Amino acid sequence: MESTREIYWNIGDGAVVPMYIISIFAFILCAWGFWKRIDVYRQGKPINRLNDLPRRIKILLKTALGQSRVVSVLPAGIFHAFFFLAFGVLFIGTLLVMLQADLTQPLLGVVFLKGFFYKIFSIVLDLAWLIAIIMLFFLMIRRFVLKPEGLETTRDDYIIHSLLMLILFSGFIIEGLRIAATELDNNRLLAHYSPVGLLFAEIFASQQKETLEILHKIFWWGHFFLAAGFIAAIPHTKLRHIFTTSANNFFTDLRPKGIIGSIDLEDENIEQYEVAKITDLTWKDIFDTDLALSASAVRIAVRPIIPTNRYHRCSWSTSLAR
Repeated sequence: MESTREIYWNIGDGAVVPMYIISIFAFILCAWGFWKRIDVYRQGKPINRLNDLPRRIKILLKTALGQSRVVSVLPAGIFHAFFFLAFGVLFIGTLLVMLQADLTQPLLGVVFLKGFFYKIFSIVLDLAWLIAIIMLFFLMIRRFVLKPEGLETTRDDYIIHSLLMLILFSGFIIEGLRIAATELDNNRLLAHYSPVGLLFAEIFASQQKETLEILHKIFWWGHFFLAAGFIAAIPHTKLRHIFTTSANNFFTDLRPKGIIGSIDLEDENIEQYEVAKITDLTWKDIFDTDLALSASAVRIAVRPIIPTNRYHRCSWSTSLAR
């Protein structure tokens, strides 16, 4: 028997159109949220942060993908780095499923999620899913139970962590229901390449196939709407640090550390030296302020890095509303 599985099992091809409509809407909301923030950044003075692109790309890859700065603080940095990498693997896995289901198979008749590659694909994604859940659990314990000094916790944090845990945990439930209905009796050997999914499948093994299909469909759509909500919420919550932290690394000042800007006190054209309003800042200064307000979502230092008190929040909110 071929080592593979039916994509969109129990959901049907008819779900593809509404699924993509909802997904596109979620991405539009995400893009709109970031555009509103970019509109605020543009109130600042221009500053060139696109010089030496090869070096900037290298910094981005090292800090974002390599999590080099995050892992320097133990143990929270390790938890965050492994969660980030595991979530990245799951994202790539989702893209591969979409690529086959919506492009290569219907247009070219090419199915690559089969045989040995599918077995490796299954076990890697299963382990990545498990690692993501474990790391998120440790991060939640640290934030909500241990509550280290300097780690601010807001309503955003409760929403974000709950949303992520629901997305991850529901994924295993969906996989377990599918395996229980399609592989436990017919192809149990293949189910072993999804070890965690197999454990969940054993929980549902006593259920009738009709019950499994109903539960699977409910959890599948629930999981999908949670994921769509996650995408739409990114720019409107601390989740935006996913992109703003990476952008900050890319737009970093490449000058030697310790260099500060100089002011020509003899320039008669300068009418003001201090910062009196938001337009006196550069766009990067405003961007850094926004990043500081979202950084507490994953802050791993014991001491606060930049003030994030109510005054700063009100100032940002007022600017955003302009």
